[in-house]
Amino acid sequence: MSNPQFTAYFNTFEAAVSDRYVVESEIGRGNRATVYRGRNAKTGAPIAIKVLRADLASALDSSRFLQQMRKAADVRHPGIVPFLDVGEAAGRLFCVRRLIEGETLRSLLARERTLPVSDAIAIARQVAEALGHAHAHDVLHKDVNPGNILLTGSRALLLDLGLSRAISRSIDETMTGSGLTIGTPEYMSPEHASGGVEIDARADLYSLGCVLYEMLAGRPPFEGGPPDAVLMRTLKEKPAPINTLRDSIPADVAKAVDRLLEKLPADRYPDAAHLVEALGNRE
Repeated sequence: MSNPQFTAYFNTFEAAVSDRYVVESEIGRGNRATVYRGRNAKTGAPIAIKVLRADLASALDSSRFLQQMRKAADVRHPGIVPFLDVGEAAGRLFCVRRLIEGETLRSLLARERTLPVSDAIAIARQVAEALGHAHAHDVLHKDVNPGNILLTGSRALLLDLGLSRAISRSIDETMTGSGLTIGTPEYMSPEHASGGVEIDARADLYSLGCVLYEMLAGRPPFEGGPPDAVLMRTLKEKPAPINTLRDSIPADVAKAVDRLLEKLPADRYPDAAHLVEALGNRE
């Protein structure tokens, strides 16, 4: 049953952006935002509109959030789907990107569970190249996970660049202690999971290591139970070596995964370029 108050609130937002965008249908809903299919009111181009949850938006410094998102939107790379517009309307913060037909890596893994080694390496390399370009422009992703990787043709595309970082840098500090997790626990680095630390590019590489681990093993390094339990395991436990879960993984790939998942950032690859080199080209 629909919530009349929500419906009225959303209709106000829809009217506020109607000169620019036509909102057509809901695509998906998460703990931070709802995504809608729409089109540009002038050109008719298909778009995806991500509208932040009302309570989250009210806890943000909107001007700082929009400043951070515009910085991320300026990063252009063939492996990144950029935000075309960010703004505020009817009290709601929103981001707009091109609507690209494809399948998320999350959907593919739900169906296939594991991928051929060559496919997993190709996806990881492409995401690493996109991350390296973003990092060179001082933009972190901060939520690399299979749901933010879109597969279209032979290309893996990174979604939502900078969104989590913009939220974390703009949020009222009281919200971070009220059950809101800025990031996806199964893919968060130890330094991110511990909180209170300004993370750097090596945290994104750890997250990509978790994604690569899942593509190869059928599950992320740590999973199950409530988010706090997953984060505690991330901080305290070592993941099972990837080659003990799948013996067909080449030794150099297993070594790369192990290094990506080191607890200390200093023990990981220093940047995405070194990771790309370590993974090699197996296409």
